[in-house]
Amino acid sequence: MKKFLLALVVFGVVTTGCTDQIRKAPLTPCNPCKEVLNLENSPLYAAIIAADDVFETTYVAQPDLFAPRKGAIVSCMDYRLNDFLSTVTSGTYILRNAGGRTTEDVIRSLVILYKLLGMEEIFVIQHTDCGMQKFTNPVMNDLLQESLVTATLVKDCNVTLYPVQSNNVCRWINTSDCCGADMSNSCGCINWLPIEHGLADSVLEDVKTIRNHPLIPSDIPIYGFIFDVITGDLIAVPKAMKVGRAKPLCCK
Repeated sequence: MKKFLLALVVFGVVTTGCTDQIRKAPLTPCNPCKEVLNLENSPLYAAIIAADDVFETTYVAQPDLFAPRKGAIVSCMDYRLNDFLSTVTSGTYILRNAGGRTTEDVIRSLVILYKLLGMEEIFVIQHTDCGMQKFTNPVMNDLLQESLVTATLVKDCNVTLYPVQSNNVCRWINTSDCCGADMSNSCGCINWLPIEHGLADSVLEDVKTIRNHPLIPSDIPIYGFIFDVITGDLIAVPKAMKVGRAKPLCCK
């Protein structure tokens, strides 16, 4: 046993609570002299400005506040959905966040859309291989407490629709110990809304949240889908479709 413990020390194997992360080397210390990105030295900033200079030469003015298709799409911020959303859902209102979850702000936006802009239908579209399936609240909090620098995914999970794995199968590690967060005063109270029980359950939960909200009228249908980032298939979630069915609006 002593030899085993000594080997652990020599090879620097460390486990950390609920993340169960394995490190083979100490974290790199923060470098306060590292150059940071600003508009003067960001290639992405320059590329976006240059692209807009070209885009505006053929841009057609869009003066109408009201979308031509009276639907709202609640979906994920994942870049792999960009082409799908810009093509299939063109002309609709699009609300995007991490995971396409029905947050308080999504409800706020949906209420504004139907009340003031005439939105008539809601589509909840989550997707396979979503980053929100790859961590838990404790994992995110532990990573942030240790370092504010971007973490590295060293073991992936939940890449396909089935089978559903535990989020703890994934492994994230910090490579820098720079500026850890004080969890008691910063992000410790945030629910990161990870998808922990599969995409179908997540879509169903979010459709229920919208359907049961007192400010969402019953005559607005809510559809629940999963987008497959490999095949491009839009997969209906039957239970979510059933919950989201519209009913006549009967005021008491």
